[in-house]
Amino acid sequence: MSELSRLAVVVVSYGDPALLERHTTQVAAALRPARIVVVDNHSTDANRAAVRALCEREDWTGVFPSTNTGFGAGCNLGAAAALAEGAEVLLFLNPDATIDAESAVRLVAAVEAEPLLLAGPTVLGPDGSVASAGIDLDLETGAMRPWRRRAALPVEGPEAEALPWVTGACFAVTRELWERLAGFDERYFLYWEDVDLCARARAFGGRVAVVDGATAVHSGGGTQRAEGSRAKSPAYYYFNIRNRALFARTWLSREREQAWRRGAVGAAYEILMRGGRRQLLHPVRPLSAVLRGLRDGRRDRPVRVLESVRELRATTNPYIVQLVETLGRRDDTEVLLFGWARAVAGRYDVFHVHWPELLVTSARTPLRRLARRLLTTAFVARLRLTRTPVVRTWHNLVRPDGLSRWDHRLLDSLERRTRHVIRLTDQTAPPLDVPTSTIVHAHYRDWFEPVLGALVESAGPVDPIGRRVLYFGLIKPYKGVEQLLEAVADSPEADLDVRLVGSPSDPALADQIRAAAAADARVSADLSYADDATLAAEVAAAALVVLPYRAMHNSGALLLALSLDTPVLAPDNEVNRRLAEEVGEGWLHLFEGTVTIEDLERALKAVAAGPPAERPDLSAREWPESGALHAAAFRAASLP
Repeated sequence: MSELSRLAVVVVSYGDPALLERHTTQVAAALRPARIVVVDNHSTDANRAAVRALCEREDWTGVFPSTNTGFGAGCNLGAAAALAEGAEVLLFLNPDATIDAESAVRLVAAVEAEPLLLAGPTVLGPDGSVASAGIDLDLETGAMRPWRRRAALPVEGPEAEALPWVTGACFAVTRELWERLAGFDERYFLYWEDVDLCARARAFGGRVAVVDGATAVHSGGGTQRAEGSRAKSPAYYYFNIRNRALFARTWLSREREQAWRRGAVGAAYEILMRGGRRQLLHPVRPLSAVLRGLRDGRRDRPVRVLESVRELRATTNPYIVQLVETLGRRDDTEVLLFGWARAVAGRYDVFHVHWPELLVTSARTPLRRLARRLLTTAFVARLRLTRTPVVRTWHNLVRPDGLSRWDHRLLDSLERRTRHVIRLTDQTAPPLDVPTSTIVHAHYRDWFEPVLGALVESAGPVDPIGRRVLYFGLIKPYKGVEQLLEAVADSPEADLDVRLVGSPSDPALADQIRAAAAADARVSADLSYADDATLAAEVAAAALVVLPYRAMHNSGALLLALSLDTPVLAPDNEVNRRLAEEVGEGWLHLFEGTVTIEDLERALKAVAAGPPAERPDLSAREWPESGALHAAAFRAASLP
């Protein structure tokens, strides 16, 4: 139908893609040639892979945010993709809903004839009964009533005591109205965002209506309850209660908001009873969600995040420092630094950990290690008793050697409390079956900009030394420094200047490096901690940074070198191949297996013959975006 060629159907999916297979494929066939845009709010890698495969098979546009953005934000992402492809009318449809072609045509015709109309169909249940045909929100009390129960003379005009709205399960708008409204208010995350959108449509001079003859079928609760069960999810209770209060704070006078507050407990009970009384046989989760919804609805409360870092020192990993500082500048997140008293007895919503083994392994003496294990045991018990979620940024694929059985049990307990995993690349496959967000490692340019400025001011510009190859960072056996030195020693004719900067992990390794430097004038080493100024000067003086790791997964050193505009030689793997494409030709050179003299010569020759014309493209690794994604992950983990 030519009427549908201007239409895009936006579907936001979360969890099992069976709903898309069952309903959206049917809609796509009926509404052809309308575009189908599916936004997959990330739940698990398996679900993400299934949605990708479905989009490819059906030739749908897929939008794949790295975390669960919520319904409203997901709709905004899908709408942006649809409008970029040329759609003039947007039809938002739940993944557990269907609409026929005739009804879609009626909706398109209605909004094109009246561009500021927000139009919904009559929504039917699977048994054919009317589930929703427009709803009035009583602005005095917060009560809802269907339009079909309106008095003969409905109240109209700007002083109306009722707000008309249509369900977000299915509605249509023009490009003009959507852009005027700037999409959904993403604060709501889930539920009531459709009420808010209708309020804004009216405020901007638009109208809300149900189109005669247009119907959609909504199975209802397909994403918020188990099939065959009346009980709702804790998220259903929490967001309906919390967002009712958020709407009141946003739209109502102080007097009306106070009236809604006085009725909040009664409204919360009514919302809870939508799930039936049988759920109260196991009351902890639903009642907890209700209480949290009542609490959080009273104000815009930031998520309190306890970070695993104790304090920000000069030696603290700059990645951690920048993350903490970025989150600290956000209104929706309150960052607390770790302390044992705070961890065991303090108030926070989420515990965020990077390297959980440091909780038990960072003490040096046996007595202190015993104390750490006892404190960690108390901390883990506190997390379990208070049902505090853990968010884990997964840096290392395996646990370090040398852990005791007690240590492993404590780390196992932390993993059982983990409700969300943050990974730095899509190639990381954490062994936990929990929601996962991919948040790429942000760059170090902002961190080193003042350091480089001071360096240039004091010593002038630093030019790379033509054949200098630099390794920097902690020197551990798996990082391949011994193999690098062996390759250099086996090729005495190679014209190289090899520089090693960093602290070895054990004395034997330090002695081996000193012996190599004493025996070969081409090798020099500074085996001490390098502060930022020293590190910046060393990297700037290198023609090439080499990271001869036996295995590399995520490397902050690699991002640091690229942030300082120095080419890198690193292991060949899928993560680094993608990074090489991202940053641009000439910046990241790869080797297979163990690094060889031939690898070094090839990379140095390429750098000398054709230095890149532009800086590495790190535009996808900005800290504000990283902070926003971390905040979304913390918020998702803290939900009921």
